[in-house]
Amino acid sequence: MFGRRVPPHIVFALSLLLAVLCAGWAVLAWRADSLVWAGVATLLAVWLAVDAVRSYGWAQEKKRQDAEKRRQNHPDLK
Repeated sequence: MFGRRVPPHIVFALSLLLAVLCAGWAVLAWRADSLVWAGVATLLAVWLAVDAVRSYGWAQEKKRQDAEKRRQNHPDLK
């Protein structure tokens, strides 16, 4: 959006934190018998958890690509 990408590990941490907060909100809403808000919070928690898993995969892929670049630039390193 502004010419710079957010690093995947930051996206992972924030998505995971927000997923936990939304899951807590869902539990509190469920206990208060507010099923609509519990459903909304559950959907948000699942969405954010999936986003965290995807960003973790992106971070692992970036590590693999960086390691491959290092191996290509320095064939004597393993």
